[in-house]
Amino acid sequence: MLRPRMLAALAALAACREPAAPTAEPPRIVTLPAPVTCAAALDEPAALRCWVELLASPELAGRDNGSPGGARARAAIVEAVRAWGLDPAGETGTFEQPLPRGANVLARVRGRDPARADEHVVLAAHYDHLGELGGVVYPGADDNASGVAVALAVARRLAADPPARSVLLAAFDAEEPPDYRRASMGSNHFLAHPTVPRAQLVAVVCLDLLGGDLWPGYRSPLYVMGRETFAAAPVPPLPELPALPVRAMHLRLVEELPTGRQAFSDHGGFFEEKIPALFLSTGRSPHYHQPSDTPDTIRFDKLAAAVDVVEAHVRAIADLTGRPAWSEDQPITPADAAALAELLAAGLGTPGAAELAPARARLEADLARARALASAPAPLPEADVAALVAGSLRLQCLLAPDAEIPPFACP
Repeated sequence: MLRPRMLAALAALAACREPAAPTAEPPRIVTLPAPVTCAAALDEPAALRCWVELLASPELAGRDNGSPGGARARAAIVEAVRAWGLDPAGETGTFEQPLPRGANVLARVRGRDPARADEHVVLAAHYDHLGELGGVVYPGADDNASGVAVALAVARRLAADPPARSVLLAAFDAEEPPDYRRASMGSNHFLAHPTVPRAQLVAVVCLDLLGGDLWPGYRSPLYVMGRETFAAAPVPPLPELPALPVRAMHLRLVEELPTGRQAFSDHGGFFEEKIPALFLSTGRSPHYHQPSDTPDTIRFDKLAAAVDVVEAHVRAIADLTGRPAWSEDQPITPADAAALAELLAAGLGTPGAAELAPARARLEADLARARALASAPAPLPEADVAALVAGSLRLQCLLAPDAEIPPFACP
């Protein structure tokens, strides 16, 4: 993902990236001996901190894909899933899938139900980051050491108590620029060359940016986006957690840019192939794609709470009696308007987000409309839906103006 902040529910997360032609560089993997890992951390909170501090350490130099730091991150993840007894799900009986630069890490928790174990729910989090730019290291603690830490904690729990379907842990490489939206992007490469039959991929739960806040003084919720892509409700009611508010958000409110629909993380390729997709994030903090994205900025209590939320969603999908099904009908609802209204109210309140002050009058009008639609009957008219999307993009643009939200999306 890319510059100051964008938001999370409105959290289009992942990078100011422009599509480009795939690289012709031959596949290669850098391997290093004796990986340092957090597999043996005594308890889960210690393990979460260990993974973030390891992956975002100066020694890994920002984990650019194809770099020695990226290889060390990958080796640590492989060592952990091997220690926990997960099955290799990469190529040639390994945990790895080579990319033009770097490699994905793929490991399977075998489902307990023989009738459903060949179906896979993908639990995805990219482990690469920007590396070193202009002699400055970009550590990537929130983007996306935080998501990897949570995914690994969930995988460890699942290994101890498998659900009915199999869960494929995918630590994707090459999510960041210049690979974003290219064929060389780790998740795109996996979908083009799946290591399990494509028909066996039934859903994805994607994690990206889980440990920050959208602006100082505001505790960003964990947004669960994409529930509308499932033909039947696959998840339990969202919990009320003291450490972490949890909210549903429609992907359209995040990704329907004036330039066209654009996903901001590894769920995008799955969405395009009509595989039901959940995207969980707390959004772009002020440290997003900055050298200041360091472990000391991470809210570890939020990560600990997120583990429970992610596990509940993965288990609910993996234990569904029937196969998860794609929903062609994905309406924006009054509940989506309520989620947007809550965020607008927080941004305009006290202390609020200072970036919104220049457009306060317009945003107050957006807030009034969102509140009115939150109590309106469903379905919402398309004109009202378009207004909600425009208000969401306006908020994103003001919080984090960059190439992803063009200037004409702002007031």
